[in-house]
Amino acid sequence: MELSSSSSTAQIPAWHLKADYVETCNCDYGCPCNFDAFPTYGFCRALVLYHVREGNYGDIKLDGLDVIGAYSWPKAIHEGNGTIQLYITKKALEDNNIKHALVDIFSGNAKGEGPFALFAGTFKYFLEPQFVDINVKVDGKKSSFSVPDIMDVQVESFINPITGEEQDTKIQLPKGFIWKLAEAAKTKIMRISTPSLNFDDSGKNAFYSVVEYRGP
Repeated sequence: MELSSSSSTAQIPAWHLKADYVETCNCDYGCPCNFDAFPTYGFCRALVLYHVREGNYGDIKLDGLDVIGAYSWPKAIHEGNGTIQLYITKKALEDNNIKHALVDIFSGNAKGEGPFALFAGTFKYFLEPQFVDINVKVDGKKSSFSVPDIMDVQVESFINPITGEEQDTKIQLPKGFIWKLAEAAKTKIMRISTPSLNFDDSGKNAFYSVVEYRGP
């Protein structure tokens, strides 16, 4: 399925999201992509959770819903040819309007702020969104999320090797389009196993943040 971004802004309702954001990728700690460098190993793979604290798409409420983006690019993100698959909580199936709202926002069709519309042009393959059971624990740098038999992600803090104390490490990007302030962490587990996306990048980069976007 090819990604379509043909929606005209006039047809898109006003939308808003405030979400707990857990980002994990295959780069070394801190992710050089945040500093205008190329990915650590020349390619990018990521599993990203959005736990919507509050949100709406026009009159459609999105509070409390979970969406995971599974992404893979053969080179740096801006060089394109990427693959995206969305994993959306089964709760969205209770209302067709909610289902379509989440797909529109997270695929980039609903335009607006955040990475969705910007990244849309970097994907060659938009795999069919999956509506699944998502297990989520939001706990800052100790957050975790999983989809049974498909993916498992557990994030953990950095520990000072001398004192054993938890490190308080943050990265601030005042002009960041995904997040402007994030707590830096690492993955204890980060893996997905599907026919199209299959990787294990445990022990690499992670961030926790609270993000807020609006559109269109």
